[in-house]
Amino acid sequence: MDPNRAQPLLTFSIFNDFVDEHDISLVRCDIINRGIEDVEGRKVVENLLDAYRTDEDYERVLMFNKEPAKFDVDDFISCMNFKWKGDKSESK
Repeated sequence: MDPNRAQPLLTFSIFNDFVDEHDISLVRCDIINRGIEDVEGRKVVENLLDAYRTDEDYERVLMFNKEPAKFDVDDFISCMNFKWKGDKSESK
């Protein structure tokens, strides 16, 4: 409610030490607030990575950053709910 007192739910770090040699980056996610479940944190980070990995999702990133007035938040939430319903990673 108060942005000045907002606490992060999770942090993530990208380690690109192996990009040049192996063409791979490692990602670490830490849940630092019990206001989010491990499964939810995983979904958030996977969604973030997907947003930059797939062309369709990256179009949303571009829209959000370059034309925020045209970004449809309700459509985005609807798409994510649909995507997450079909996600089987909850059992991992």
